[in-house]
Amino acid sequence: MTNKEMIINILKDYSCLTAQEIKGFVNRKYNIIISNQSISGALRPVIAAGRVEKGISPYNNKSVYWLTSFGKEVFK
Repeated sequence: MTNKEMIINILKDYSCLTAQEIKGFVNRKYNIIISNQSISGALRPVIAAGRVEKGISPYNNKSVYWLTSFGKEVFK
């Protein structure tokens, strides 16, 4: 399973996560340690395709990621 597939599976279950939170969920669910940079890099083409959205959290000023409605249909 690729990093992108693991990240998408996490975003299906939990929405609006920072890279640090995704990293923790991937570590718990798949027992694999990936870096925040690997998460951002894996999501870059998915964001460009319009399947994942990226924004800034008003609470901690960090980037957060979530599946778009198009992404939810594609990644069922």
